[in-house]
Amino acid sequence: MWTVGLDILMDALFDTLYLFPFLYLTYLLMEFWEHKMGRQSMIYIRKAKRYGPIAGGLLGLIPQCGFSVAAANLYATGLITLGTLMAVFLSTSDEMLPLLISGGIGMGIIIQIIGLKAIFGIAAGVLIDNFLPNKFIPRKNEPNIMEFCKREKCKCEDKENIWHSAFKHTEKISLVIFFFSLVVNIAFTFGGQETINDALSISPLLSKFMAALFGLIPSCYPSVLLTQLYLAKTISIGTLMAGTLSNAGLGFLVLYRVNSDSQANLKILGLLYVLGVFFGIIADLLL
Repeated sequence: MWTVGLDILMDALFDTLYLFPFLYLTYLLMEFWEHKMGRQSMIYIRKAKRYGPIAGGLLGLIPQCGFSVAAANLYATGLITLGTLMAVFLSTSDEMLPLLISGGIGMGIIIQIIGLKAIFGIAAGVLIDNFLPNKFIPRKNEPNIMEFCKREKCKCEDKENIWHSAFKHTEKISLVIFFFSLVVNIAFTFGGQETINDALSISPLLSKFMAALFGLIPSCYPSVLLTQLYLAKTISIGTLMAGTLSNAGLGFLVLYRVNSDSQANLKILGLLYVLGVFFGIIADLLL
């Protein structure tokens, strides 16, 4: 029992330490923009936003959830658009890619899966930025990092010590990640995995809805378990896609923590779920 408890604790600690550099560099970049860059930099940021979903869809393919965590912070401060955030969330592959490669299913299938995730993420991001009504989720038109700092009470008014300010932000978010990871690890260790396996064994269509719901858990576990079930031929490729598209690692947990608009957060979560189910069904038709 002590060994299991130690493993759970170490896994939570590893998840936190693994994301620490991504968080720190993100906050350091935000502090640099706020204190060191002039008005011209904001003009460049606004121009770059239109290409954000493309970059987000491609960056999300890198097998780790650091970019989804970074994207959540950048969206909360208005530095990237909702479309870019969704592109990153949808395309984030986390542990899926290494597991697919080690599973020996063939590079052709792997490229199709990863390629579709990128296409789905980019397409959704572009459509959201251009056609989603502003009344549904209000756009963040201007970057506002100082407002974010005030909410976090990080006391980062010192323009000369952006290193310390970035560390204070990272420290706060890391504590949230550690405790949440600990809870998720306990749940999965003591029976959660068997329950999910049973839920995904229902009809092919309903399994998409269940997989996408499972994917919303802010953790690396969904992508690992879904990929293992796919390699064991227990679920279809569409069910795999539905769950891994809606799963953004710990990105949504960080978004909920740093974005002050709780209603918008819930709508983003619902949008992520709907897109995961929809694209999962499309994937089964295409592959």
